[in-house]
Parts: sequence; C-alpha cells; structure tokens
Amino acid sequence: MNARTLSLIALCAALAACNSKAPEPAATSTEAVGQIVETPAPAPAPAAATKPAPEGLPSRVAREVITASGQKCDGVEKADRNAQDGSIVASCTGGESYRIYTVDGQGPVATKL
Repeated sequence: MNARTLSLIALCAALAACNSKAPEPAATSTEAVGQIVETPAPAPAPAAATKPAPEGLPSRVAREVITASGQKCDGVEKADRNAQDGSIVASCTGGESYRIYTVDGQGPVATKL
C-alpha cells in the first residue's frame, strides 16, 4: 500500500470515531439563554364531585333527568337506585341505558352507558 492509501484509511477511521460518540444530554437549566427548559405537565383537574341522584321514585327521576338533558328515551322500562353511591341506572324501551347522578354546581345529569 502506498502512503496515500494509508492516509485515506486513517482519515476514514478518524471520521468514524468522531461520529460514534454518544450525544451529550440536553441542559435543563433556566439560567442559560437559548436552552430548552423542561417544565412539568400541569396536574389534571380534579373530577367533578358526584352525588346521588335526586330523591324520589327511580323511574320518575330517571325519566325527568333524561328528558331534561335532551337524551333519547321513549319510555323508562326499568330503573334501579345503586345502594353504594345513590346513582340510578335506567333502561329505556328503545334499548338505551343511562346513569343518573348529581354533579356539584351542575345538578342532575344523565350519561349514556
């Protein structure tokens, strides 16, 4: 091999060594100008406090809340109050099912199941 070939091989080896270094970690300091500053994500908003459905006959309460919320329910076929949380689960004659409960600051709510 001649000197020119050996120089070319040495140059290629040096370039390969330069490109194989691990990247340095990014700085997270807020003191340096122009550097990326990592900020924590905002905490999720707490879920609205739910309370039991309004007092009364479960089928009547369910019918009134579902109708007031604009949901589709031809007629309440079955409505049962949950003994643990006081919500009402209602089934409509058209096959729809709803959970009725009260949200602080909003009032009675019907969510489709």
